[in-house]
Amino acid sequence: MFRLSGKNKPSRHWSQKSSLAYSNITPNKLYQPSENYYTKRALVAAGIFIGLVFIILLGRLWFLQLLQGEAFRFRSENNRIRTLDLPPPRGIIFDAKGRILADNQASFSLALIPEDVRDWELLARRLHTLAGINPEEITELQRLAKGASAFKPVRLRSNLDYTAMLLLETFRYELPGVTVLTEHRRNYPENEAMCHAIGYLAEINAQELQEPSRRGVYRQGDYLGRDGIERSWEEVLRGTRGYRQVEREANGRELGLIDEQPALPGNNIILTLDLDLQKAAARAMGDEVGAVVAMNPQTGEILCLYSSPSYNLNQFGAIWQDLLRNEYHPLKNRAINGIYPPGSTYKIVMAAAGLAEKEVDANTTFHCSGEFTFGNHTFRCWRRGGHGSLNLRQALKYSCDVYFYRLGLKLGVERIAKYARAFGLGDATGIALPHEAQGLVPDPAWKMRRDGEPWLEGDTVPLAIGQGANVTTPLQLVRMVSVIASKGLVVTPTIIKAVVPPGSGEVIAEPPALAYRIPVSSEHLELIHRGLVAVVNEPGGTAGRVRLPGVTVAAKTGTSQVVSLTRARSYGSKANIPWKYRDHAIFVCYAPAEDPSIAISVVMEHGGGGGSDAAPVARHILETYFGLPPSPLPLRRPGPLAAPASGLTERQHE
Repeated sequence: MFRLSGKNKPSRHWSQKSSLAYSNITPNKLYQPSENYYTKRALVAAGIFIGLVFIILLGRLWFLQLLQGEAFRFRSENNRIRTLDLPPPRGIIFDAKGRILADNQASFSLALIPEDVRDWELLARRLHTLAGINPEEITELQRLAKGASAFKPVRLRSNLDYTAMLLLETFRYELPGVTVLTEHRRNYPENEAMCHAIGYLAEINAQELQEPSRRGVYRQGDYLGRDGIERSWEEVLRGTRGYRQVEREANGRELGLIDEQPALPGNNIILTLDLDLQKAAARAMGDEVGAVVAMNPQTGEILCLYSSPSYNLNQFGAIWQDLLRNEYHPLKNRAINGIYPPGSTYKIVMAAAGLAEKEVDANTTFHCSGEFTFGNHTFRCWRRGGHGSLNLRQALKYSCDVYFYRLGLKLGVERIAKYARAFGLGDATGIALPHEAQGLVPDPAWKMRRDGEPWLEGDTVPLAIGQGANVTTPLQLVRMVSVIASKGLVVTPTIIKAVVPPGSGEVIAEPPALAYRIPVSSEHLELIHRGLVAVVNEPGGTAGRVRLPGVTVAAKTGTSQVVSLTRARSYGSKANIPWKYRDHAIFVCYAPAEDPSIAISVVMEHGGGGGSDAAPVARHILETYFGLPPSPLPLRRPGPLAAPASGLTERQHE
């Protein structure tokens, strides 16, 4: 048997040592350095990830709590607490005798609160079924609501009838986001007789809401005065808005009242206007186009301010487009904005200027042959045969044109303009109404600015009888004749008698009208006054139709030419002249002549003659004012308003 020698035999010691050494080498011990490296990397990555998540959570918490906390708190509160806006009712407007001219009626509006709408498409279908609302309107409202406050109601329909309101309230809990607002709608009991003086309202627009004076005072959906008293006295009439803070369930049902600030109504206003005179003016004007103004010549209080054609204020929104298209412009307040040549009523100014400048006196006479030649032009008197020789009083009584042609040349345009302005012509009167026209008193400087040409003496001749470029308003005309009635006083017309704060009963009277005296002596004014009395009360006067039993009336007639006499006569009879070419009929008066308390101006556009057509209108107003039995109004041809304006053509007018 083969044996290993002891020399070659492995040592037991080595063998045990080796065995021991190898027995202690395990897989874990062999790969320890590599495993620690990857483990540390994993732990670092996990730590970074957890740190980032933690930072993101902290950032989101910071964003929600600090940056968006107020907004979410607001939304949370509004899901529970709602602040309801309470628009104030406007002040009531009364006439001088305490009759209501404008008040408020309860009105219902359909509105949406965008934040409460859960399903716009479903809501659109339900509103279409219940209220007949076009789904496209809901889509458009949804688009507009994105730029508005989510919790503020957005109007969808105004002036709902009672049946529609009850139907919507019945299904209210099936219409999340829908609310019915109870508001105050303006009502005008005497709307057509008073429309131009009272004015109208319209919804405020986005641009107006941004104006500094209106921020916080008005909100979207509020109405603003646009014309007349409603506009010029907006700040007095509008009132102060309030609010109701209520707790509500998610479905909109109110649980209780938290806080309330009632809306304060606007101040009430008492006008100087007399409703009886307004109605009398409307009856007397009939279907004619024009204006009537009546004023107390001593105080400046406007008693009547009527413009024709008028319109229905209570239907204003529905007829707005028709009013804009109407060829007779019913929205225009002709009483203060219509401008007309004053015609022969201007002879009052001419007489005052001639007397004050000592160009004529009570005994100065001029001869009228029916025409007056100056240069190469012949100016005619309204009476073809002429008036013969007459003095100033007679010239006023008969309204002789030739007398005033001659007086005008003696005075010259500069002095005529001076006294016209002293009577208040050529400038706004200052009445508290919007859109008042200034009129025009022409002079050499004006002609040079307009035409670049000097003033000629021939321009003065037609000016002396109220023709040419000379234009006035009916309000200026009544103030002009009031100067004679008040013995030289020029007053600022007033239309507000008093303001009454709501609930107090305290009447705050308006301050008296501003006034000044013209530079004409009382003796000269008395001479003109006697001439105006003769116009009505003596045979041959041009205003005999306004003579009243028991009341002395002083007056002046006027007829303003629109086209030349030659052209007018080319049509043959007056009935054949197209309406737009007919003369304006103008009339001014005051009564009682001994102590005047009322002055009147009447302008009828293309209405004929001042004495024949305009004077009977003034007579009817005087009869109403003095409580006299009404005389039958003269039968006139149908006025232009007798036929629908929209159906008339130029040929039909002719």
